[in-house]
Amino acid sequence: MPYLQGQTLRVLLIEDSSADVDMVLRSLRELDRPFEHRRVASEADLQRTLAAFEPHVVLSDFSMPGFSGRAALDIVSAVAPQTPFIFVSGTIGEELAIEALQLGAADYVLKDNLRRLPASVERALRMAAQQQQQLRTERALRDSEERYRSIVESTADWIWEMDPQGRITYSNAAIETILGYHPSEMVGRDAMQFVPSEQRADLELTMLGHVAHRRAWRGWMMPWLHRDGGIRILDSSGVPVFGENGALIGYRGTDRDVTLRMEQDEKIRRLARIHAVLSALGNAILVSRDRDDLLTRACRLAVEQGEFPAAAIVEIDRAQGTRQLTHHHGDGDLHDATVRDLASASPDATWKILRRALQTPRRSLIREVATLHSDPLVREAYARTGTHALVLLPLGRDMTSVLLLHSRQAHDFDADEVALLERLGADLDHALDFIAKSERLEYLAYHNPLTGLPNRAAFGELVGTRLGQGPLLVAMFDVVHFHYFNDSRGRDFCNELLRSIGRRLGERLPASAVLAHPVEDSFAVVLPDGAGETARDDMARLIDGCCGEPFNVDGEHVYAELRCGLVEAPRHATDVEAIERNSLAALAEARNRNERVVMYSEALSDRAQRRIALERELRVALEANQFELFLQPKFAARGDVLAGAEALLRWRHPQRGLIAPSEFIPVLEDTGLIVPTGRWVMRSAIAIARRWREAGHPELRLAVNVSARELRRDDFVADSAASIAACGTGHRLDIEITESLLMENIDHSIDVLRRMRALGFRVHIDDFGTGYSSLNYLSRLPVDVLKIDQAFIAQIADNPESLALVTNMIGLAHALDLRVVAEGVEHEEQAKLLRLLRCDELQGFHLGRPMPVEEFERTLLAR
Repeated sequence: MPYLQGQTLRVLLIEDSSADVDMVLRSLRELDRPFEHRRVASEADLQRTLAAFEPHVVLSDFSMPGFSGRAALDIVSAVAPQTPFIFVSGTIGEELAIEALQLGAADYVLKDNLRRLPASVERALRMAAQQQQQLRTERALRDSEERYRSIVESTADWIWEMDPQGRITYSNAAIETILGYHPSEMVGRDAMQFVPSEQRADLELTMLGHVAHRRAWRGWMMPWLHRDGGIRILDSSGVPVFGENGALIGYRGTDRDVTLRMEQDEKIRRLARIHAVLSALGNAILVSRDRDDLLTRACRLAVEQGEFPAAAIVEIDRAQGTRQLTHHHGDGDLHDATVRDLASASPDATWKILRRALQTPRRSLIREVATLHSDPLVREAYARTGTHALVLLPLGRDMTSVLLLHSRQAHDFDADEVALLERLGADLDHALDFIAKSERLEYLAYHNPLTGLPNRAAFGELVGTRLGQGPLLVAMFDVVHFHYFNDSRGRDFCNELLRSIGRRLGERLPASAVLAHPVEDSFAVVLPDGAGETARDDMARLIDGCCGEPFNVDGEHVYAELRCGLVEAPRHATDVEAIERNSLAALAEARNRNERVVMYSEALSDRAQRRIALERELRVALEANQFELFLQPKFAARGDVLAGAEALLRWRHPQRGLIAPSEFIPVLEDTGLIVPTGRWVMRSAIAIARRWREAGHPELRLAVNVSARELRRDDFVADSAASIAACGTGHRLDIEITESLLMENIDHSIDVLRRMRALGFRVHIDDFGTGYSSLNYLSRLPVDVLKIDQAFIAQIADNPESLALVTNMIGLAHALDLRVVAEGVEHEEQAKLLRLLRCDELQGFHLGRPMPVEEFERTLLAR
């Protein structure tokens, strides 16, 4: 194919004769392509035209006046060396023609033989094209070689070549950065001289296999010795190199330093394993039954999730000087080694290191245990399992327990790993403290804190269980004229009296009986198999035996009398609620008759008639607006600043005056009248709160009590939303719900409380400590405030157990980000202690009794 086919050929003529130019142009028209031309006859014109015209071919006369063809050739060779130059002359001789060709001319054509010119031009163009292609090829090759050389010398990867015997024949400069050797130190030496001796045999065997089968390799993680003696891990790739005859002449490849990446990957894996232990431990805390169960799970999780060879708990008795491994999971030999170690008296025995670890609340790390230990059996167990270190995490404030982890990690733990290990110990420590408090609160949830006897909740469960086992006799006792003791001698005196009565009753009951202390001055006794006709006499004798002698209260001899109401089940009642109700009815009858013992009978039905009359009057009271709210103030513990109030329902009967809430509120709840009454309470409270806000007291909060019936209603939240709609945003209203009520249906309670909080209500758990909520459930409840029951506050000043319990309650609440209100504060000493314990708010007669709304606003808001 002709060169420059499809393009217009640009021809530059160097000729002084116009006639000769015409002859040349006629000859060129024989070319099978279009062309254009320019004509010059001087050196200056030639220089300009070469630059402007950029000819594809130059045709020049050899001899011209003032300008020679040879000079023209020199100019074209200098300015456009790739442009073919042909002499077209009538005077050139053979010697000059040969010299011109040697100087770079492509051809010469005589003017008397111009028929050769077209072919000569085409040939010259082809030769020029071939030369240009060759130049491009040579230039590309040079560029490629330069590029390869630059890449090889600038890359951070080690590029190498070696012969079939494993001797290095080439190395780039990167090896000095990677292994510390100059390339000249590597070339000519066996590559295996630069690998660790303990792995050399295996690596040589693998390499021989590659050579024997002429295999390439990729991703071969090889250890190499650095000049400084350290180990570097290189990711190696190599391919076989073959000679012209197909024989293997060596290998060529690249190695990349992945030491840091592998160390980081390993660190990430270690951190991930500890994170997995922490995560699983959080779940274990929620499901563990007790301390023993949690510690067993913690050891198992450390091995299964953390991939430690073994984990153990060591308990140390400082008083006895004993050390005991109480929990263990993992390798059995490590278990035996640890037991042997704890029993050892050698100077380097682990128990001495444990003792040092107990001197600080921070973790301890013992390295190189496999080589430093004196006992060969222990060293053997450590070596077999790859144990290089022991991690000791002291547990508990008294630091008498240690979580002992066997670790395969030979080097030091970095800051991230230390932080996670310390967090692991702290989480386990916190969980153990949590369980201890939970177990204590669980006990107190079923026992009266004053006497330690089963409380109402435990009594109800006991009666319910025994009902299915046969007939029962249930006796409900109270102390005659107890309120006189309370008013004249004070609560402390009465508390000691009740403890004395409880002890004496317990001493005189048969072993099959169960004694309970359900409420303040009442005791309950459950006797199996009933008592038949002698029940009344038996209880009278029990009272005689208990109260025949005076009680020693604070060194003073005091006589107290008991009275009793009896119920036989299932004769008089078939369920716990009925048993409690009828026994209290019999006790009330004994009080009314001033008798010591009364057995429940149908004759007590007149009380039911009075109940019906009371219910009718309550319905009238609701319609006639006879209810009113009293407010009992709450004060911030710090500064005694008014923080709000609790709204208490009162009934002002037109004939009987104010009626005690204990007389009518149970009837409201039983009949369902509590629902419309509660709705009235909430709307009245909202009106008060709105009035306070408008009067410039937006900081005050007002709490209303919510009953069981209200909480169970599906439309309770909707009713509440409708009630606050008239008040607008920021109603500053709280709701108080008893602990036992919340736990009746925990999932329903959580849903209702969450929706109430969304409406802007703060949620209080009322009478906290008297119910039976577990700490696991407490952490799930969407509440804001815990109200500690007054039964605990009453004894806080002189009962260490009550003080400890209240302390734990406040600490627990603050740990859960809850505020604490103490109710029943009746003495300044109680208030001082509660302030020291960082209780948030105080409520009680010492600070302010319940009072009508008008009096509250006149006396307290005006301050």
